[in-house]
Amino acid sequence: RKVEPPRVCPVCGSRVVRDEGEVALRCPNVRCPAQTKERIIHFASRDAMDIEGLGDRTVGMLVDRGLVADYADIYGLNLRQLAGLERMGEKSASNLLAAIASSKNRPLARLIFGLGIRQVGSSAAEALAARFETLDDVIAADEETLMTVPEIGPSTAAAIRTFFATPENAEVIEKLRKHGVSFRRLPQEAGTAG
Repeated sequence: RKVEPPRVCPVCGSRVVRDEGEVALRCPNVRCPAQTKERIIHFASRDAMDIEGLGDRTVGMLVDRGLVADYADIYGLNLRQLAGLERMGEKSASNLLAAIASSKNRPLARLIFGLGIRQVGSSAAEALAARFETLDDVIAADEETLMTVPEIGPSTAAAIRTFFATPENAEVIEKLRKHGVSFRRLPQEAGTAG
């Protein structure tokens, strides 16, 4: 039996795309609720910003209630908003706010990985953090400079440039900056990769 691939995203209805040379179909809508949830879950994951208490269920409620539209919005949450969520008391809400606040000072590699740049896994993020002192340095680097980093080839360098050149991503980066998320690598990250 032949399976017909979907033509539209089942969540937001956007027409799906397939990048050249890839098999997977993707929803290109950066505001798709399903993508928003997955990006926030990835950002909060143990290997990224490690925000304990910000799991699938909580993220789902935050997005569905319109309290967050991207991962930078988690830094603007308050006790009243969180305590109002189903099965989230004041103590749990306080603990989550403390975890969110402490995540602002994670290593640069975790932030880079947490951004969800296509083709940038944790080891590539570590290599970038070892080479560049700040996220702003990564943002400013051209493809040729990025390719001098171990683990960063032409397609990954292009994906990095595309990510930071996308206006929606640039807005989220600025929101992270305004919320006080550290864009600077920790001393132990310098020169550790590759």
